[in-house]
Amino acid sequence: MVQDVRVWIDPSCPWCWQTVNWLLDLRTAGVVALSWSIFSLELNASPDGAPFWESASRYGESLVALALARREGPDAFERLYMALGERLHDNGSKISPALVRKAATDANLPGIVEQAVAMPDLVTEITDEFVRSRDASVFGVPTIRIGTDKVLYGPILAAPPLDEDRMVLWEQVKGLSARPEFFELKRWPRDLRPGQHAPA
Repeated sequence: MVQDVRVWIDPSCPWCWQTVNWLLDLRTAGVVALSWSIFSLELNASPDGAPFWESASRYGESLVALALARREGPDAFERLYMALGERLHDNGSKISPALVRKAATDANLPGIVEQAVAMPDLVTEITDEFVRSRDASVFGVPTIRIGTDKVLYGPILAAPPLDEDRMVLWEQVKGLSARPEFFELKRWPRDLRPGQHAPA
């Protein structure tokens, strides 16, 4: 049975990028159906009530562009998120207005950034979604909700698991998610950086 999974993302987070790639592999295998929420880490670190464009000074354009792409459908949202992630996290480029526009063009969404910036209701959409997410106990990314389970922060992955380990991890995460008494596992320090696999 295909399992519904909601994913909260922020394009700035390299850890989130790795988890999303794992989930996309699971979707390709017919295991999950994905839906997307935006959770701004910049808003999370800003004082309550601070203006959006002041709080989200680095990633605001990418966030409103993603929100507008999502209105066109999940495929448009994913194309833009993937184009941003490949530049930021696979290629190591720095966020900039030019990068966001190049990503939009590569996602076959030319002009979406300029259009999104000119739509104040998208800022309201993102900030309202942020408040609802916090009310639902989302506090960072990646966060997932499997079916109607409680939200889970994570899994935090340095790199997506390979081959059969993709399904092994899914069964482990799904099992923990189904336990309402489960709250946390944590490993520290993070001795692998995003994109690094553990030595064989």
